Amino acid sequence: MTKNKSKPIALLFAAMLLGIMSFAQSIHFNYTDGTNTSYNLEDVRKITFDADVMNLYLWDGSVFAWNVSTIGYYQYDESSLNVEEWLNNANAWGVVIFPNPTSTNLNVRYNLPKEDVITIALYDMQGKLVLDKNLGKLSPGEHQESLDVNNLPKSTYVCHINGRHQSFTKSIIKN
Repeated sequence: MTKNKSKPIALLFAAMLLGIMSFAQSIHFNYTDGTNTSYNLEDVRKITFDADVMNLYLWDGSVFAWNVSTIGYYQYDESSLNVEEWLNNANAWGVVIFPNPTSTNLNVRYNLPKEDVITIALYDMQGKLVLDKNLGKLSPGEHQESLDVNNLPKSTYVCHINGRHQSFTKSIIKN
């Protein structure tokens, strides 16, 4: 009996997306053909699924795609997890998302301690990307972005602000 690996892999990447896992960690893939590869999580910009195809997008612009059935197993290396450092970096951003709840626009204010490439994304509660705003390379300092959520259905969403070395996630309500 063939086991469907897409769901456990999707759950792993959903956890990464929601900030449960931190930077400087890696994931190792071992494929059914005997090959293997590893990725540092800080290099991963986003991961999407199209049926049984997993697409891995890196910050350098590389995109890798493979059928999840070709993954024999994967292993997550959490040996470098430093929760205190991660929390200090997250707090350094000083992220404020307002108004929450909102019905039309969502404002995201944050302070970058150093230059970074920033994206802001909204996901529905099933993990589907509903809004993606690539802001590119931003200088250190305070920044504010406004997201038009007027056309989104009333629901709870996950707002994910992502940089190369740091990310921040918060639930928001569209009313």
